[in-house]
Amino acid sequence: MRAGWLAAFFPLAALAAPWEFSPPVDLTTVSTKGVFHHVESAGRKSIAVAEGGVAVVWEDNHDGVSRCYLALKPAKASRFSAPMRVSRTHESFEPSVAAMGKGRYAVGWEEDGAAWVRVTDGVRLSPSLRLSREEAGQVSLARGPKEGLYAAWTEGAGRFRQVRAARIAVEGDHLGMDGSRPVDAAIPQDEQLYPSLAVTAEESVVVAWEDRREGHTRILYTYRNKDGSFANPAALNEIQRGQAAALGLGRGSGAMRVALAAEGEDGIAAAWSDKRDFLSGYDVYAAFSSDGGRSFGKNQPVQDSFGDSFAQWHPAIAAGPHGRVAVAWDDDRDGTSDIWLAWAEGGGWSENLALPGASGEGVQSDPALALDEDGNLHVAWVEKAGDGAPTRVRYLFGRSGKK
Repeated sequence: MRAGWLAAFFPLAALAAPWEFSPPVDLTTVSTKGVFHHVESAGRKSIAVAEGGVAVVWEDNHDGVSRCYLALKPAKASRFSAPMRVSRTHESFEPSVAAMGKGRYAVGWEEDGAAWVRVTDGVRLSPSLRLSREEAGQVSLARGPKEGLYAAWTEGAGRFRQVRAARIAVEGDHLGMDGSRPVDAAIPQDEQLYPSLAVTAEESVVVAWEDRREGHTRILYTYRNKDGSFANPAALNEIQRGQAAALGLGRGSGAMRVALAAEGEDGIAAAWSDKRDFLSGYDVYAAFSSDGGRSFGKNQPVQDSFGDSFAQWHPAIAAGPHGRVAVAWDDDRDGTSDIWLAWAEGGGWSENLALPGASGEGVQSDPALALDEDGNLHVAWVEKAGDGAPTRVRYLFGRSGKK
């Protein structure tokens, strides 16, 4: 039985969402053959909201070179600005964005083998600050509650990449980094990849990433101590080693692409792709911390029973200041690649909703989402008519109803 068939008969029961969705709008035009858009920052941090304004970043090659772009929609505007290039002159990839207040946003990206960050209001660009010394990329950004900015990224450390983090002081158009340090003090024994960063209202700083030191990919996390160091990493995803060995699938199940969001005063919400169900591909799992990332509760499956037999991809998570949490991803349970949405309720997760305007004919994938101060939902994603077809970036607004 398909979820779309169920929705046709029970639209007000299982699939009643706490948002009323407006028609989607285009941030880019449909590209020509050979031009592609990507919304794929580490931690899915490709959209940011503050004070009613929205910023979306992506990478495309419409001028023949992969570059990073940003579009803004101020609070009182009905449409987004024309795309603005935020990277420099070389090939660049995987931009991420964080709201800095007063209509300004910080953007991080990979370019010329290095990790960079700068601040913009959509008109002016600050000078670029290089975060890394060795080959680096996969930048994740989060604003702190005291006007500061935090960044995490991967950087070469001998044979492997490791995750590093730093606080960045922002004074007008001047950016300065207060040093950087690895989030795991041990010398890396294998790759550390795709970090996600979250900073709570209490200024707890939490970093999670993909880690391969055990011979299969796990999600590890750590938090910053008061002296600026980071605690020893702990595992976020639960595994069943006996099940993996019995099926001849190596040392353990895989997990990847973790995304974090700050929740309330000192909470952290996490979502990631998890392959503990070996036969159906990756699922979406989530976990919550109420103590600033010092510990997380039990892993929770986010997709409903109708999605259990299908692989889920590109999970993104958003949390609001009043306890609302939403997760989006793409899967093809209805015969097309659609954006699906679930929200936390009653200690678990809602029935999954095929997002209106981001489902149906064509291919919808790679969502990024954010919740604003009023609980409104903002979603960006990539759309194309079919595999190999030209792409565009789209945006959807969900106005909050009663919680």
